[in-house]
Amino acid sequence: MQQDWPPYVINRPAYSLPDFDRKFDMKKRTFPIGQKVKKCFRCSGSRLKSLLFRHLPILSWLPKYKVKENLLCDVISGVSAGTIQVPQGMAFALLANLPPVNGLQSSFFPLIPYFFMGTAYQMVPGTFAVLSIMVGMECLKLAPESDFSHFNATINATVMDEDRMNEVRLGISGTLGCLTAIIQMGLGLMQFGFVAIYLSESFVRGFMTAAGLQILISVLKYIFGIKVPSYSGPLATINTLKDIVHGLPNTNIASLVFALISSVVIITVKELGARYHQKLPIPMEIIIVVVATAISGLLDLPDKYHIDIVGKIPLGFPAPILPTVSQWEGMLSSAFSLAIVGYVVNLAIGRTMAAKHGYDVDPNQEMFALGCSNFVGSFFKIHVICCALSVTLAVDNAGGTSQFSSLCVMLVVMVTMLALGHFLKPLPKSVLGALIAINLKNTLLQLSDPYYLWKKSKLDCCVWVVSFLATFFLSLPYGVTIGVSFSILVVIFQTQFRNGSEMAQIMDTDIYKDPKVYSKVKCIEGVKIRNYCSPLYFANTEIFRRKVIKKTGLDPGKLLLARKKLLKKQQKELDRQNKETKKRKPSSLVTMRSQTLSQQELQNDFDIGNGNPYPPPSPTSCVNFHCSDNELGEQSPDPDQPSASPVILDSQPIPFHTLILDLSGVCFIDLMGIKVLTKMYLSYEMLGIKLYLANVQAQVYEELEGGEMFEEGSVPRCHLFLTVHDAILCALQRSRNTGGCEKAEQDKKELVLNFQEDEERDLEQELF
Repeated sequence: MQQDWPPYVINRPAYSLPDFDRKFDMKKRTFPIGQKVKKCFRCSGSRLKSLLFRHLPILSWLPKYKVKENLLCDVISGVSAGTIQVPQGMAFALLANLPPVNGLQSSFFPLIPYFFMGTAYQMVPGTFAVLSIMVGMECLKLAPESDFSHFNATINATVMDEDRMNEVRLGISGTLGCLTAIIQMGLGLMQFGFVAIYLSESFVRGFMTAAGLQILISVLKYIFGIKVPSYSGPLATINTLKDIVHGLPNTNIASLVFALISSVVIITVKELGARYHQKLPIPMEIIIVVVATAISGLLDLPDKYHIDIVGKIPLGFPAPILPTVSQWEGMLSSAFSLAIVGYVVNLAIGRTMAAKHGYDVDPNQEMFALGCSNFVGSFFKIHVICCALSVTLAVDNAGGTSQFSSLCVMLVVMVTMLALGHFLKPLPKSVLGALIAINLKNTLLQLSDPYYLWKKSKLDCCVWVVSFLATFFLSLPYGVTIGVSFSILVVIFQTQFRNGSEMAQIMDTDIYKDPKVYSKVKCIEGVKIRNYCSPLYFANTEIFRRKVIKKTGLDPGKLLLARKKLLKKQQKELDRQNKETKKRKPSSLVTMRSQTLSQQELQNDFDIGNGNPYPPPSPTSCVNFHCSDNELGEQSPDPDQPSASPVILDSQPIPFHTLILDLSGVCFIDLMGIKVLTKMYLSYEMLGIKLYLANVQAQVYEELEGGEMFEEGSVPRCHLFLTVHDAILCALQRSRNTGGCEKAEQDKKELVLNFQEDEERDLEQELF
């Protein structure tokens, strides 16, 4: 049953933009730079209070905290999540090529600043696998194992000073964390939190999937208990995988059994908990760690089966160190990658939590808070941190409501560092490797993303694939650079090669649509309408101009150049005949016949020498060029005078009298775009074609004014219209007003060109 739509009746005059602005009293908006600068640097009590509450969000939520309702849930969720943080932190320290105690330190010190400055209430900062492996690559590059190995003649073997290597790498980790923190704090204070919007979801997912694969390959050596040399830089993952495959015959069976049993138990418990919607998750990670440590220590398995274990964990807090500033120059690219990737992960998870619980996350404050967390921790040998994903999800699932949960997580880690760490010495590293591998489950499932992305958006699929391949084969910092660059190129490609369309009137309406899409349309005789749905800027102005020419079937620049070429030929013929008439009487002048050429012949004549890629369609009218016999007869036969007789050109009606550009899809325009529009107007005007602009957005109108498009001799303001229909009505009225003798005079207007060599201008350069 057809819906009965309400009537839509409009009775108003057709407005050009200046007429509309005058009638409805348009206000001039001014944005003085001086007042903006003064406002930014103004200091008042209210502004100071606002800044204080902005950078210390705890002042906002702590007075409103409901102790009786939320404290118990926060404590329970924090303690249970802390039992996940301890083994996970130790495991991710292995990815960073650092001793396991570094993971505990990285899970403790950064939580203190974030407790006061974080805006995501369920967020728990800590180690993150991708950042850990990026830090590990930097440690390998600046402190390779070969620098700490020497040949011991007594035992006739190569010995590595592992304690010294760990000490140096901890210093490198702290220095890298300090530089990363400074970058994050600087970007946060400069309100550069918006940089995250340039990292598309396709790029992030492709990057994270490749990083997950790299992490999985990195922990296989712990799971199989084999010795593999460390690599850094491009193709490091491929070389590591090759060595692992070659080393499989030397697998330590005891390490593999520990890893397999741990994986099966954790996966089973987690799947059952998810299936039955368990409110409070069972801390299987810490249970597995405790049980594995007890079995390994009581049965003396490390000595019997040569299992690689965690080793001694020093108790207490580490002594603070100062960063080695001289190393910053070589770390800058890695630090910037760490700063951006860590912030993107933090913001993505923070926004997810905020959307779920109904509050807002400040992007700039999150970057500043994350930078402060890394800065404080860098003096205590941490490696760069962001959101601890598994721990944050555990807090949220257990009902955590505030940063008190992260405070309880911090207390659990502190107890482990001060008292319990000594008991973790016999813990097999294969168990920590299994914990890392299990946490990669959701990340590795994203390998199926290209299958679904290809159906929805092929360009997004390309971004995913490029980001994945660059990250996997060339290392994480290169992956960030190449992935972001390719994403930006995709955006430029989408804006540069957007196709507009011709438009025609929907029957008996003021609506104009693409005639290729709708059947019940009619084209307005003598009027061409073209829309464009992209910003008009330096990268696509020439494409825009060519598309307009292709859709209208008329290139004004080439037509005028073709006229010029023909007139030059005619001028040469006149000069030749003038020389012949010197020896004759003036009365014996021969009458020259007029030449008639079609538009198609003119443009083809020009295009043969210029390789035009867009041949124009079949002609719809003719343009006649002829020299007046009277003009020839009046020419002076004096040989001393230059041949400067003007050539008169009469033209029949051309295919259309008005071209309307619908700019409703243009959101901004730069000086190159303004220049192209101005030149198009002037070239069409020389042919007697009016160029109108319709649906110009307010901001674009201001940019046109600022670019001096409406200066004297350029585009008149009255050629701007509110809608396409307003422009159509004015074009038709103008066409009717030029009827009869006036229209004939308009259609036969004369174009006078003087072809003296010293006064000739390059018309092609002037027009386009």
